[in-house]
Amino acid sequence: MEEGAALGITRDCAQEMLGELALARLFAFSVRELAAGLCVMEAPFDELFLRPGDLVSGPIYMALADAAVWIALMTIIGPVRMAVTSEMTTNFLRGAVRRDVICTAHIVALHDGLAEATASCVDDEGTLLTHHTATYSLPSPLRER
Repeated sequence: MEEGAALGITRDCAQEMLGELALARLFAFSVRELAAGLCVMEAPFDELFLRPGDLVSGPIYMALADAAVWIALMTIIGPVRMAVTSEMTTNFLRGAVRRDVICTAHIVALHDGLAEATASCVDDEGTLLTHHTATYSLPSPLRER
């Protein structure tokens, strides 16, 4: 689905940007798919993710969703590293038991120097785990969009 010339970034660029984030490196986040305003990202299961009950810990979902929204935004505005989260809400719907987690993020709107997005995480069998909404603040040169 990726068309590098039509997107603000390519998958290679997105993966390189993720590599600059300590948590994304630690959790081995990888970009699975890009399209304009969309990013699908994966966190392969690791024992490091576990909380009691063999469940994947909540911060994994939140970090994955935040990173997926950030990369989805870059597909529209290009590699602008200083676009930052100003608000994120997470609804935990079900826990993943020792499973990979896949997050799909969509940019819903750009307005008044902000980007609005939604994201959802599923396990590797497609079970819906979380729903997120996020607002990103764009750096000054992009605030006029």
